[in-house]
Amino acid sequence: MPLKDLLVSFDRTAAGYARLDLAFNLARASRAHLAGAYVLPETNVSPAGSAAFGLAPPAGMTGLGEEGASPGGMASGVLREAEAAESAEQHFKSKLRLQGIDGEWHLLADGDSAALIELAKSVDLTIVGQRPPNSEANGASRFRPEDIVMTAGRPVLIVPYAGTFETVGKRILFAWDGTREANRAMHDALPLFTDADATVVFVGSNERELAQHRPALDRVIHHLHHHGVAAKPEETLRGGLAVSDILLSRAADLAADMIVSGGYHHSPLREALLGGVSRELLQHMTVPVLMSH
Repeated sequence: MPLKDLLVSFDRTAAGYARLDLAFNLARASRAHLAGAYVLPETNVSPAGSAAFGLAPPAGMTGLGEEGASPGGMASGVLREAEAAESAEQHFKSKLRLQGIDGEWHLLADGDSAALIELAKSVDLTIVGQRPPNSEANGASRFRPEDIVMTAGRPVLIVPYAGTFETVGKRILFAWDGTREANRAMHDALPLFTDADATVVFVGSNERELAQHRPALDRVIHHLHHHGVAAKPEETLRGGLAVSDILLSRAADLAADMIVSGGYHHSPLREALLGGVSRELLQHMTVPVLMSH
């Protein structure tokens, strides 16, 4: 089943607008509906500043209180953010018209992940950005992609904050490990697999583990072949390397434009404390990563 309902979360940064371009390319290729969710920095928003530009403050957004608001810098900051939001809305709606794409517009408060998750629950794919260092200082959204992966129950395409990615799905690396999350990711990504060359990589700790999983890996390859996917298997011994490092290295070797991976087989708390493939991929990603939980 092709992708027919997409959601992109973006902000006023260059990476945010590049992510928007990727979303439009995917929507145009799939003839999909595209919802745009613009993230307005919470600290620079007040109802008065938004209303001046015809913008209603998003649900849950706190404005500048009278005690903290000064007629100088804070007011000008509110004005700039309101102008940026209006410009983003005009840009988004203009692209919809020019490209003949059906879509809708949402304005979200930064940090209001619940609103974004609610939108993500009813689409085929949500496109968000990797959280950059110092996101508050550079105006990037502070949404945590892992929150959406864990809660929405739908696949999430996370795009690195560095680099240019006009499209995805031509050369896919699928990180398969036999878990429920990996199999969910494979099926969620099937619409993108269809026209791709895919390499299915299993990383084992030793030869015995490789041999144990080989029959299941072969079944995965045959399943993808039944869907018309040019998939091939690859087995790799982990050695002393982190699995995420192996996957990113192979993605570079294969010139992959996307990694497909199950997300958070272990809890995010455990991964934060002990480390984990999902967390490390999100921290060090060099290509977009589609995750499902």
